[in-house]
Amino acid sequence: MSLIFRMEDSPLGSVEIVLVGTLQSGNVGSVARAMKNMGLVNLKLAGLQCTLDEQARWMAPHAGDILDSARVYAGLREALAGAQYVIGTTARDRRFRTLMTPAQMAEKVLSLVPANRVAIVFGREDSGLTNDELELCDEAVTIPAAPAMSSLNVAQAVMIVAYELFCRAESWGPAAGAGRLASSGEQQDMYDHLRTLLVGIGFLNPHNPDIALGKIKRLLTRAGLTAKDVRLIRGVVRQLQWYVDSTRGPER
Repeated sequence: MSLIFRMEDSPLGSVEIVLVGTLQSGNVGSVARAMKNMGLVNLKLAGLQCTLDEQARWMAPHAGDILDSARVYAGLREALAGAQYVIGTTARDRRFRTLMTPAQMAEKVLSLVPANRVAIVFGREDSGLTNDELELCDEAVTIPAAPAMSSLNVAQAVMIVAYELFCRAESWGPAAGAGRLASSGEQQDMYDHLRTLLVGIGFLNPHNPDIALGKIKRLLTRAGLTAKDVRLIRGVVRQLQWYVDSTRGPER
């Protein structure tokens, strides 16, 4: 079976590769080459810690167009604002997170495109993604590896994830009923709003609110929130906040 298809017909145009805090320009170039090999074209760089110099281009033969079109952002939240679904990568177990395999990740991604843009996030070469950064992600994926050396080079990790997507893309067809979800930016603003309310009424621990809030996020992620859903939830939160403020009266 051939794995050659016309890129204009590929669902992979709705997939974004996001690198966070990359330290070495050569790794950015290697990622660009891996993306080009597997039919991915959208590269975002959040909190970049290097300059895209000649080393990056030397490591990206025939993939200079991906480097040229890469978009740079100050932080991860800004880079994810336009995506409807976000998948983070991690090399280690995380509390309260169920981790997907690359094959499961690819199936999930291809069930969402092209109605939704899906961002796949890769962390720093030396430390990966922080817990706070993973909380910006709807789901997390891990690549199985030998326990003695479980951390992969970022370009290797991108290649494995991209390969899984590429292999499934040829037989892809739009999933029945797959609709457009709310953007990551809309959802994160909603969760900020909800956090403020729930801390204010004592439901969340003000010193560590994101543990319980993370569980709420994952519950709502399974529901597949649309922009209309987000507006409804924020309307409820606003009304509850108004009620709390009005019944408390002036502070003494």
